[in-house]
Amino acid sequence: MADLTTKYLGLSLKNPIIAGSSGLTDSVKGVKAFEENGAGAVVLKSIFEEEIAFEYEDVLKEASAEGMNMEQFDYYDFKIKGDKLDQFTKLISECKQSVSIPVIASINCVYSHEWTSFAKQLETAGADALELNMFYLPTEFERTTEEKERAYFETIEKVLKEVSIPVALKISYYFSNLGPMIQKLSETGISGLVLFNRFYSPDIDIHSFVNGVSRYIITVSV
Repeated sequence: MADLTTKYLGLSLKNPIIAGSSGLTDSVKGVKAFEENGAGAVVLKSIFEEEIAFEYEDVLKEASAEGMNMEQFDYYDFKIKGDKLDQFTKLISECKQSVSIPVIASINCVYSHEWTSFAKQLETAGADALELNMFYLPTEFERTTEEKERAYFETIEKVLKEVSIPVALKISYYFSNLGPMIQKLSETGISGLVLFNRFYSPDIDIHSFVNGVSRYIITVSV
């Protein structure tokens, strides 16, 4: 049999097949299934800081609608964040105990100061490497192109100072100068680049009717 061993981010893999971050890699059962079916490594489903923020907003809206005292929720966002991180670090720890292939953690943050905090905790939990799932949508008009691009380099610099495990950067193709940007990112000290993020692609079917009434149906390609 051919020797398929290789290296990725400095990690030794039995083959170059890596299960990417998805809903199939969000459990120990899923990760074990990938190993049993021959995967050389697994990237866990990303922990999204934005989802934590949205959950906190939903809690506040519900509490406000019920007329509750809002002051008691001043620190509730820290609890939600802590619970999510605890769940994710537990997943990393349990996966490391259950499989022999490398387990790569993935994070997506919207506030730059959280990247280093998340990264350090995931390293402590036992992740073999870290994938920074980083992107800014082109519809975000609050920041200039220069500000968005600078954020990549600032985040990488901060994370690399905090962790000793290999770090990969996962980016989108939304750059006006993709080639030169990739070249510059490759020189930051990261161990690899993942190309590209795949975004949801909503579509509106204006020809669908229910009981004679036009309905706007959103379909999502994944």
